[in-house]
Amino acid sequence: MYYITLDLEWNQAYAEKALAVQKRLSCRLRGEVIQIGAVKLDRNMALCGSYSVIVKPKWFRHLHKHVSALTGITQEQIDLGMPLPEAVESFRNWCGDDFAFLTWGPDDIPMLKDNLHAHGADFSWLNCAYDMQPMFNEQTDGLRKQRSLEYAMEYYHIEQKLPAHDALNDAFFTALVAQKLDVVKGITDIRIESENELLSETFGDADAGDDDGYVTIEELLAEPSVGKPDCPICGGKLESLGTPLHMKGQKYLTPFRCKRDGELMQTLRLHRNFNDTWRARRTIERATEEAMKNYQDGLRASLAFRAAKSTGRKRRRSGKKKTAAKAEVK
Repeated sequence: MYYITLDLEWNQAYAEKALAVQKRLSCRLRGEVIQIGAVKLDRNMALCGSYSVIVKPKWFRHLHKHVSALTGITQEQIDLGMPLPEAVESFRNWCGDDFAFLTWGPDDIPMLKDNLHAHGADFSWLNCAYDMQPMFNEQTDGLRKQRSLEYAMEYYHIEQKLPAHDALNDAFFTALVAQKLDVVKGITDIRIESENELLSETFGDADAGDDDGYVTIEELLAEPSVGKPDCPICGGKLESLGTPLHMKGQKYLTPFRCKRDGELMQTLRLHRNFNDTWRARRTIERATEEAMKNYQDGLRASLAFRAAKSTGRKRRRSGKKKTAAKAEVK
């Protein structure tokens, strides 16, 4: 069994170009991979190999100046790069048969899947992948925050001797952090959490050709299966225990109660389709004490923020009225 830390760099097109390409392909393509970097670790977490390749994009051929400035990759390099199908075939052979991917953050694997889908290539071999961010959080302070790779390196006093935003360098940094973690336990925890999901589904996915998606978020949230869902265990109607809590990254949490099966938590993660509509991944799981506390804390914080914002508006309006009144007196 090998662990492979994976990192990608990808080119982005300007919005109009990206939308035109996605409509022509009828699939999601937010960017095109221009570099694959990976480091292999054995079962004892010892470094035992590395892989790097520059990829030639097919649709977003002109290198975005921001991407070039960030990564140091040049237009000439990607023009001379390897086409993605060939690069991925080479990479897949290097990976071998028995491995699991480790990434820092949730973006790299979906990006590579989208690219392979656009090329009509198989991407099922990418499914055994685990995000190290929640592992790091769970095994350090337990807070559910989105920490950068640089933060994790500083936490473990790992010196950054190589430039960041190079796919191979970042994969190497990820491997160094992985050596500090109990990866086996982290993977086990992720699998247990996944098994605890009572329901997991995606709807409104225009990119996959399922339907046209939802024009607005309000339309999506008004979907009966979202606002008045059935219990995934017994099939009975769930009773809402609160309003949807909007969290960072278009994520919505709503607690429910089933008369037979107790408290459940519904999570909606919203994403944009290529045609500018919305889709959602919906999960329902048993609501733990911690989950209910986090929901209540988040709801109180949200209500306090709205109240403060509303008070600020009233003060501004009052101030304008007083100013206007003084002007009339003069």
